[in-house]
Amino acid sequence: MKRNELVRAVCVGLTVCAFAGMAMASGSSSSSKTKETGSVTIADKNGDDKSSETTTEETTTAAPKVEYEITHTLFTHYTNSIGMEEYCGVVEIKNTGTSYLYLADCNFDFEDDDGHLLGTDKLVTSVPDVIAPGEFGYFCHNGYIDSNTSLENGVNLVPNFTVKLCSKGADAVIDYEVTDLDIKEGDYGLGVKVTGRVLNNTTEDTNSLDVQIIVVFYDSDGEILDVAVNYADEMSAGGKASFEISTLAGNEEATIDTIADYKVIARHSYMQFG
Repeated sequence: MKRNELVRAVCVGLTVCAFAGMAMASGSSSSSKTKETGSVTIADKNGDDKSSETTTEETTTAAPKVEYEITHTLFTHYTNSIGMEEYCGVVEIKNTGTSYLYLADCNFDFEDDDGHLLGTDKLVTSVPDVIAPGEFGYFCHNGYIDSNTSLENGVNLVPNFTVKLCSKGADAVIDYEVTDLDIKEGDYGLGVKVTGRVLNNTTEDTNSLDVQIIVVFYDSDGEILDVAVNYADEMSAGGKASFEISTLAGNEEATIDTIADYKVIARHSYMQFG
């Protein structure tokens, strides 16, 4: 999780910040369960909105560019058994350019139907940290909307995120082999659990925060139901680590019956300043 990382590596390359917001309307009743996707509005640095699915920002005429497309958005929320409003938010972006991109950070704002700010969540996860040309990355979080927030005028999710050029390029991407994958219903019928093993097929030892395990869950229409993230235990070079990832605290619509497919990514964490 980006917000919990203590340090970031120095970025010596040119960087471009792309701030994006998207609003997805939900029902006006806080007790209704919703699963809606919405249009995405890209805001330029002057604050002028323009409707677009693709963002391209060029640093100079000869420099690499930040190019990406928002390919999926998800916002669900519901009132749980103890009266708290839980939500699941996902923004999937595709690297449509030729440069390696760094998913710097993200926060989720909540607005009502009149655009009034209801609250914000700054603990949004950005995974994987670096995406190669043609790859997908995710800003995602499962959390709570403040209990004293009125949802009578609706609630909409507005992500604000920063995508930059990765200063290390292809050298920042270190992938690990994943084996023995299995998916099953969670304990007591709650959520879904994915288990597997990660092989450290490199010559370097890893610690417990080095290797991100990312699981993306899809329904039968290929739509994203949830994104879950964990970290592999420390591994010696050539060693293995088992892992378990659950949707227990995620989207309650992601069940063993609704999940038709899933993919698992195991990639080394990467951090940079600037």
